[in-house]
Amino acid sequence: MSERRSNASPGRAALRLNPQHTLFEALSYLLTRGLSCVPVGEVEADTRFLSARTLLQAWRDGLPGETPIARLSLDTTASESGETLGAEALINGLPLLLWMKDRDGRFLIVNRSFAEACGQPEPMAVIGRTDRALWPAEVAAAQRADDLEVMASGHPRTRVEQLPRQGATLWFETFKAPVRGRDGQIIGTLGFACDVNERLLAEDEARRGQQRLADVLATIGEGLWEWDLASGTFRHNGVWCRMLGRNVDALEHALDGFLALVHPEDRDEVASALEGGLRDGCHTIEYRLRHADGDPIWVRDRGGVVESDPDGRPRRVVGSVTDITALRITSEALHESQTRYQQVFECVQEVIFQTDIHGHWQLLNPAWEHISGHAVADSLGHSFLDYLHPDDREARREALRPLVERHADSCTATLRLIHRDGSLRWVDLAVRAVVDNDDCLIGTSGTLTDATARVAAEDYLRLTASVFRHARESIVITDPQSRILEVNDSFCAVTGYRRDEVIGRNSRMLHADLNDETFYAGMSEALRTSGVWQGETCSRRKNGELFVQLGNISAVRNEAGQTTHYVGLFSDITELKENQRQLEHLAYHDSLTQLPNRALLADRMQMALAQAERNGSLAAVAYLDLDGFKPVNDRLGHATGDRLLIEIARRLQASTRTGDTVARLGGDEFALIYNGLEHSDECEQVFQRLLATIARPIHIDGHELRVTASIGVTLCPLDGSDPDTLLRQADQAMYLAKQNGRNAYHLFNPERDRQLRAQRDAQIRIESALRAGELELHYQPKIDTRSNRLIGVEALIRWKHPELGLRLPGEFLPAVSESGFEIDLGNWVLATAVTQLDAWRGAGTTTTMSVNISARHLAHPDFVPHLKQLLDAHPELDPGLLELEVVESPTLGDMADTARVMAACNALGVSFALDDFGTGHSALTSLRRLPVRSIKIDRSIIHNMLDDADDMAAVQGMIGLASAFKREVIAEGVETPRHRQALLRLGCHLIQGHGIAHPMPAARMQRWMRAYATRH
Repeated sequence: MSERRSNASPGRAALRLNPQHTLFEALSYLLTRGLSCVPVGEVEADTRFLSARTLLQAWRDGLPGETPIARLSLDTTASESGETLGAEALINGLPLLLWMKDRDGRFLIVNRSFAEACGQPEPMAVIGRTDRALWPAEVAAAQRADDLEVMASGHPRTRVEQLPRQGATLWFETFKAPVRGRDGQIIGTLGFACDVNERLLAEDEARRGQQRLADVLATIGEGLWEWDLASGTFRHNGVWCRMLGRNVDALEHALDGFLALVHPEDRDEVASALEGGLRDGCHTIEYRLRHADGDPIWVRDRGGVVESDPDGRPRRVVGSVTDITALRITSEALHESQTRYQQVFECVQEVIFQTDIHGHWQLLNPAWEHISGHAVADSLGHSFLDYLHPDDREARREALRPLVERHADSCTATLRLIHRDGSLRWVDLAVRAVVDNDDCLIGTSGTLTDATARVAAEDYLRLTASVFRHARESIVITDPQSRILEVNDSFCAVTGYRRDEVIGRNSRMLHADLNDETFYAGMSEALRTSGVWQGETCSRRKNGELFVQLGNISAVRNEAGQTTHYVGLFSDITELKENQRQLEHLAYHDSLTQLPNRALLADRMQMALAQAERNGSLAAVAYLDLDGFKPVNDRLGHATGDRLLIEIARRLQASTRTGDTVARLGGDEFALIYNGLEHSDECEQVFQRLLATIARPIHIDGHELRVTASIGVTLCPLDGSDPDTLLRQADQAMYLAKQNGRNAYHLFNPERDRQLRAQRDAQIRIESALRAGELELHYQPKIDTRSNRLIGVEALIRWKHPELGLRLPGEFLPAVSESGFEIDLGNWVLATAVTQLDAWRGAGTTTTMSVNISARHLAHPDFVPHLKQLLDAHPELDPGLLELEVVESPTLGDMADTARVMAACNALGVSFALDDFGTGHSALTSLRRLPVRSIKIDRSIIHNMLDDADDMAAVQGMIGLASAFKREVIAEGVETPRHRQALLRLGCHLIQGHGIAHPMPAARMQRWMRAYATRH
């Protein structure tokens, strides 16, 4: 840190500035006195004026704060009033930090740059605060000490120091001066800080550069000389003396003394070069100097005029001398080498080439014509790619990529060359990069070698070695006496012996002694007569373990027909045989229960069919599915579930006779075949006994488990003779048994089968319609007839059938009733309706929406969690805008369970309505036990109420019942003004129907709602 005190700061009574005052002092003077212009100089005639504008420009030009005013371009006259720059503009326009404090260190004035340096958004955030509120404690203490010192001395001071700024510590040139009041007393301090971090870094770099230059000149390896023409003296550095083996006495001498050291044969040339250098300004020459030991050394001398007199005559010449003796020797040797290289270049059998950066040949030797058949002259300027096989061109590019991208300096590749006659030649390509001084690729050089014969031999050897080494079969080569000569890796892996443990030993070491001598005699006879033996052998591994091999032994004979070797190929088939046994079992048995699986069941069914047709009897094919197995699996885990299945399998097997079949189809599904039945009535006794057996309690790990079964039964050949058909029919019958209450069996009915197939086809078509986007929701408004206010809309599903047009729900929903797809479809309707409701809310249209939910969907265990997840996905939507409509019918199931589900939905904010009220089995029970907000009178009753007294009485009774239970009542199917008026007289003012509006798509519904709101 450096510091300078100003001894020439302007006093309180000073009227002008001294030209040697610094920019800091001038700025302090203008700011503390509120001036925009101040005179500079002592003599009136020489007075110049420093304006705030000039001072501001100096700062913007990057002049240091210590710069004297005299270096500025001062004005000859004071600034006109219209051109003055006020103190505020000066403060905020300065490219430095500026502040003013009172005696207690509180900031009175700061500019924006200072506020930003303190991390504050604007100057007012700093005014009134002290350094301790802005800086770290040690920095604040140092600043306060500086302020006290400046106020105590009464003089300004300038210092270069490090200060924090925006999270970093930078170098600043700071200036502080006392501020005096009108009575001359010091009332505070004024300060500026200029960021000089870059300037100091530049100065430091310049100093380091000068030092590096000095170091280079001190250690340079060339001889330096200076020729002073005024005195005629030559001066040399120490390197020059050491180069010539001379002492320091030779550092300085006259021109003649220098020329005396030049080889006599070169002296005139050197003198002429020196004279030409004086005329042209520089010279370069190579010549010989006499070494102290008498031997000449070759040097390269470069010199130039560095100083001339006013008339342009040279005064001083400097230069350098480099010892090039070794270079000259090398050059001469290179010339000789070049001659030899040319001879090699012409005669070598390898192609030598050079290319430019684009890969075009610039140099080729005659070997090219021998390998390719193309003349060298015709090939120059072409690329190697032009002669390569098309399939190898990309390989060549990939091989050269490391060179092009400068990841490597050399690379190799073996490629196919197309000879002029059309044949292919393999060549070895070796390429090296040719680069410039910046390591940029400017070309390549390398060789091409004909490798056709080598590649063919290598391919053959590689193929042979690869077959031997990587063959999955064990290969063993023996001599005629069965001594092992070579084995491959597979042999060692199979037998457990290392190669060195078997080489030289007799192959009989592997025999397991399970094959008698007759077996080996037959092997020898086959080899002697035909030269080949094939078969299975049982051998023994090194650890004594037995294994089975499938082998092939061939005799290798010489030209005389004598056997020289035996080559054996063996495959270890031990695991294969074991796997075959296990696979045969696994292929036909269930892995958990060990019962026959579907594949073996089909075979047993074929046998049962054949037996029934042959004996004129019946066979019952049963499809069994456990009731209540999933809760056990979910509650106690899969391990317990598996043990339960094993026990059920055991009971099923115990309930069948010899010749009958029990199979597991997967999960908790089983199939059974009962053979030898005389008539269908026997099924009653058989399957009732089986149901009772399954229903008995099962104890596992302290748990008493109870499951039952639903069984479907089909008889063959009465119901068919195809195993797949019979199993499908039994499955359908089982499904009916589940629908009828479970823990029962059901005999297959062909007519019911046809109905189920038709229903399934229709269901599949509806599923595809949902995936294809053919299903959509339409919306029908509901209004209050007393106020003509829209109270909500009902979402109604429609099918835009590509062939049949728009289809209503009654035309397709029955096909999916009571199916698994009914839940998926219901979830889609619910999600689509909620998304549309939220979209209307976002567009500024808020209304309630009712959505129809089937009883089966409502009873699904995941209904409430799914509804909550759906509402959570639309956090801005009020759940109270959603109402779920359920049909009041027996399908609602257990009232207590339904009420619990509704209560859980009510807790989410969702309300309920009873749809088609009055058509169910117990309207009063529904109203009393279910937490519904409203009831909807079915359209069939509303339609006839004006013409049928019973329907009118029914409507009046349902309105009264709803009123008694404090429920809203909505009339559906209102189509005429007469219906509307009649309902209003009866006390029902909430209606919907074609008399209000038909159901319509979402976009049209939104426009309808806006238009309706405008009209009413």
